[in-house]
Amino acid sequence: MNISKMKIELWIVVATLIVAMCLFSANLKAELNIDSLIVARGYYWIGDFKEGMAPVKKDSIWFFIDKEGKEHLKARGYDLIGDFYEGMACVKKDSIWFFIDKKGKEYWKERQYDNVGDFSEGMACVKKDSIWFFIDKKGKEYWKERQYDNVGDFSEGMAVVTKDGIYFFIDEKGTEYWKERQYDYVDYFNEGMAVVAKDGKIFYINKQGEIVKEGE
Repeated sequence: MNISKMKIELWIVVATLIVAMCLFSANLKAELNIDSLIVARGYYWIGDFKEGMAPVKKDSIWFFIDKEGKEHLKARGYDLIGDFYEGMACVKKDSIWFFIDKKGKEYWKERQYDNVGDFSEGMACVKKDSIWFFIDKKGKEYWKERQYDNVGDFSEGMAVVTKDGIYFFIDEKGTEYWKERQYDYVDYFNEGMAVVAKDGKIFYINKQGEIVKEGE
């Protein structure tokens, strides 16, 4: 290896180290800023930043801050808020759950949902009168008439639902999968596989419903 090439590689290593140190310093500074905000402003808690916003609690009131520390929607006095996902966050006020966007516009408050979940793959789970179902970002409701006992977020095009103590899946068109197997438990799909349990045994299935391996 000639000297010039060695110098170039050395400078690459040095530059990489400098960038890494700067990133570490920036992260540390951000953490210190969060701590200082908690002390200076009397916040009870600050959550993680998601899509540029973080939930904050002060004096039993929840609101948001951005990465510059600017407060958003504090005057509304929300009782509880969630993180932003796909441009929407769930919020609670006077026992009613609904959604807001990043501009603070409120969605479907008049429906008085008992509970709601985060948006995932364009759909969010909602609860009304002990029944769980889904809505899309236009507010259209899906499969309310099925009266699911519980539903989960969509992941890789499939969501977990329960009915009469039985776990199974639905896709984004509402097609139900493997309900007849009467699983005792199922988990969401991740990298093409999902964990299912039946009669005390754990399996991994693929999206064709085939057992690909047994759990440990």
